[in-house]
Amino acid sequence: MIVCLLIAAVAQNGCRENTLINSKVAPSNNAVNVYSTSLNCITHTYNDDTTLTSVNIGGLPMYQALGAISDPFFGTINASTYFQIIPTTYSSTLYAGMTIDSAVLILPYSGFTYGDSANTTLTQTYQVFYVTAPNSVFNFDSNFYSYNTLTVDAGTPLSPPTIANLYSTNDTFSVLGVYYTQGVHIKLNLSAFLNRLNPAQNILTASSAPATDFVAQFNGLCVSVANPVQYVNALPYIRLDGVDQYSEANVTVYYHDVNNVAYTEPYFFSNAVCAHFNSITRNYASSPVNALFNSTAANDSIIALQNEPGASIDVVIPGISKLPQGVINKAELQLYLLPNYAYNSFLFPPEKVYPLGIANANYPAGIGAGVAYNIADRYPLTSLTPLTVLDGYEHTLNGRSVYTIDIPREVMASIAAKNDTLHLHISGTQDFYGTFHMVAAGGSYSDTTYRPKLFVVYSKLTK
Repeated sequence: MIVCLLIAAVAQNGCRENTLINSKVAPSNNAVNVYSTSLNCITHTYNDDTTLTSVNIGGLPMYQALGAISDPFFGTINASTYFQIIPTTYSSTLYAGMTIDSAVLILPYSGFTYGDSANTTLTQTYQVFYVTAPNSVFNFDSNFYSYNTLTVDAGTPLSPPTIANLYSTNDTFSVLGVYYTQGVHIKLNLSAFLNRLNPAQNILTASSAPATDFVAQFNGLCVSVANPVQYVNALPYIRLDGVDQYSEANVTVYYHDVNNVAYTEPYFFSNAVCAHFNSITRNYASSPVNALFNSTAANDSIIALQNEPGASIDVVIPGISKLPQGVINKAELQLYLLPNYAYNSFLFPPEKVYPLGIANANYPAGIGAGVAYNIADRYPLTSLTPLTVLDGYEHTLNGRSVYTIDIPREVMASIAAKNDTLHLHISGTQDFYGTFHMVAAGGSYSDTTYRPKLFVVYSKLTK
């Protein structure tokens, strides 16, 4: 019965595209005791640069931003990747009687580029360095964030500056009959690489834990842009992990025997033993979003968001306690994109946004004020189903682009706790660090129809 009432009530108040509500089933004269109301929001933009980029969860791809891009509203991004590799063959005599010809770093393309991915002429210049930070610092069990960096041997780089055509990251290639995934390919300085590789190679045969001992000796690689101010209109993403050593980030060594028979030995990234993280530096100094970060207004008229790390949205919703006791059928936070901040063809808004609760002194019980928590609508955390119910996608409502987040369980929990104010942080995803951007109307925007609101549909309890 409640489902039927919900369908009727929401239909009365309009619906977004693709909704299941049909306006023909709207009740008349509120005969079913279903009502709707809206609560205003207080909004600000804040900078969240504390994104964990060394995430290692089985089944989740390890994407890394690699390059430098300039965004007209959000400033610049400069992204480097740090990771470790292990050999395919654990032998200290692998190259005995062999001649090593070359070594190539292969960074598999993720299939996604943020920005102008269709431009066939865009290039970026990359360079590879050896990580000199010891294994006690850079290891599998350590956490690294977007703001972290590690010391490298800048005096003896492992490669010269290498120009890569960003459009050509889609290309595949083969060597000795083995097909490698598409990506960025950088030829290494062989002598510099072998000077770092040989000590790690030599310990393999006598080792009882060769993978662990190898990464303890060969500290890792850093790949970054050769010129930190060479900004282009595209930011490609590589994938460290894959289905085998040919589709994982790797250094492939090419060598031959006395009969000129050629061989390859990939040293590849393994998510079982290798550390990794994405270092992302932003510069907002001369960008419009910087004014939002430093705003002292009680309620900002414009808010902004990009994938973490970066701009996120702070939303305070007062007046929750004034909602009547009853069944909250729908509690939808609506964030309207501003049409006068039109997105060009290659800098586009996020696919999905996510909410976190921020505790106050009274709610939720047992959580300190200011501490982030998962809202009630996110549970159970082990299931992806709540993410579907939460929504968080862009829709069209009354001809306008709007992101909607549905939080009825959180609102009911707040009412039950006699809490008056909900505090939320809205952020983008962490699958592609630093991408996407959206500019939305804030709580004091001049056109009230664009202002964010919590749209609530509820059923009154009958006596």
